Amino acid sequence: MIDVLLAQGKVRTVDTELAKLLVGDTDSDGFYLILLLLKAMNSQHTCLDFDTVDWHNPFALDPRLGEVAVFSPAFCLSDTLAQLPCIGNENPVRLVDNRLYLARYDDYEANLATRFTALTRAPLQIDDDKLTALLQHYFDVVPEQAKQPNWQKVACATAATHKFSVITGGPGTGKTTTVTRLLAILQSLYANAPLHIELVAPTGKAAARLSESIISAKQSLPQTAAEILALIPEQAQTLHRLLGTIPYTNKFKHHANNPVHADLVVVDEASMIDISLMAKLVDALAPHTRLVLLGDKDQLSSVDTGNIMADLCSQCELGDLPHYSDAWAHRLHALCSEHRYHSGQHNSYVLRDNVAFLQHSYRFAGGSGIGRIAFAVNRGENAQVQALLNEQLDDVSYFNLDEGFYTALIDRAAQQYKHYLELVNQGEDALAVHQAFAQYQLLGALRDGPFGVTQLNQRIEYRLSQLGLIDIANKFYVGMPIMVAQNDYQLRLFNGDIGIIMADEQGALKAMFVGSEGDVRAFYPGRLPQFDKVYAMTIHKSQGSEFAHTAMVLPPLGRGGHNLNRQLVYTGITRAKKHIEIICDWRTLNYAIGQPISRASGLYERLLAVE
Repeated sequence: MIDVLLAQGKVRTVDTELAKLLVGDTDSDGFYLILLLLKAMNSQHTCLDFDTVDWHNPFALDPRLGEVAVFSPAFCLSDTLAQLPCIGNENPVRLVDNRLYLARYDDYEANLATRFTALTRAPLQIDDDKLTALLQHYFDVVPEQAKQPNWQKVACATAATHKFSVITGGPGTGKTTTVTRLLAILQSLYANAPLHIELVAPTGKAAARLSESIISAKQSLPQTAAEILALIPEQAQTLHRLLGTIPYTNKFKHHANNPVHADLVVVDEASMIDISLMAKLVDALAPHTRLVLLGDKDQLSSVDTGNIMADLCSQCELGDLPHYSDAWAHRLHALCSEHRYHSGQHNSYVLRDNVAFLQHSYRFAGGSGIGRIAFAVNRGENAQVQALLNEQLDDVSYFNLDEGFYTALIDRAAQQYKHYLELVNQGEDALAVHQAFAQYQLLGALRDGPFGVTQLNQRIEYRLSQLGLIDIANKFYVGMPIMVAQNDYQLRLFNGDIGIIMADEQGALKAMFVGSEGDVRAFYPGRLPQFDKVYAMTIHKSQGSEFAHTAMVLPPLGRGGHNLNRQLVYTGITRAKKHIEIICDWRTLNYAIGQPISRASGLYERLLAVE
């Protein structure tokens, strides 16, 4: 059976060797149980949840190729677990309730639950009268929204009164605007002893975007004193830089015995953070440090193990009012002067009063096709998505994979990129060229194959060359768009930064990057860290970005479409601000919408208080 599992790609050779080391007997049910745990870990689950296992075909083998049962006819889960020598508190594998863990991930979950609970219960001395006045100042009641809760105001009240808070919301709900106002409120509350605030994000690109957004949001703050504005930081950094990476190890300079120096840490794009990094961040917080996690719970999960934001926001459903405790519901009413809050006396979730869900999109109006399709995808409403695609909406275009679609896709992309290349050839400055380039972006779900971004980049490049817009005779050419794929702290270039090759005043080719304040930085191509061409980018790489016009191409089921999921489609659609092109066959889209990412985890259960 091992040969069958390896042949069908269900396990790796290294997994079988590790299972042998842990169990010894390769013919035992215990051996295959450990293999099943390792398979779960390879799929970024934190644990093996026995309730989700199909015991008739646990490894999802292809029944057309033979037998799918791997456990013996006499298999008994409880007996098998009792006989495994590798399970125990001091052993490499642990059993917690009905979940099996590798010890490291059990520690991560347990420590996170303990720290989150401790932060939640830590007392904070807040002048509620002053906070109420500040909330009123920064959030005037808008008449058309008066009948609905002001979710941004609720989020600020939540984060101001708790040492730990989570603010989640979809695109255009104003997460950064909310945080900027929160920082103004907190610095006003603590004006006599201003807070030391650190802004962080999981990637350099996300950190740069956070900096840009904070700078922009500060300019629109209502009547804020100059001294308060000066106390709101603008420069974000990566989590790794905050924690202090130790080269060639998975350890950091900051930890429980050498905590980060900060009164408040704000983490943007928290959905991208895996459980290991989140555990190390929380471990490095000083006892007095506040923590705010910011992100979209419905976006793609972290590349590595875990799904922290989705776990923490398990009780958030769009359109539903939150079920707060009676005490917090009463206090929130007093702080925000609003009445539409539920309280749930029987809700035992420790973080029920710490999570704020922004539900009003300021980017997508009620009639926005992009917003309506994103909402339908997010809720798994396939019939509604199909109806909207057939409705010929102004801001949504749908292209099936009919004959000639690929050539048409490349031609449309080339026409979209034509404008920025014309500006390059006319000698326009780098800022204008970058602004034009950012108006359109082609997104792919895969890296390789005919629907992958590598081949799409090559095809678009060749078509632009045919049109005489670029000269691809040399490795670097005028107008070539690139995306940095590796952080370089010395050059201050980060994974996801986009540059365009242009001629400088002396005619030398340089990669031009535009900073958050419109400043242009130029580098000789030979000095750059690793990069890729970026006429097309993966949906994963697009997280945290937005483009006026976005095109998203999805492969058919036989060419990689079976790897798609609901969160991937949702993330791709919501990168578009004004127009989205969706290029795929309906079977693929229907399948992807029906495949929500669901990663096994026990974090939520560990945060249920015993009452």
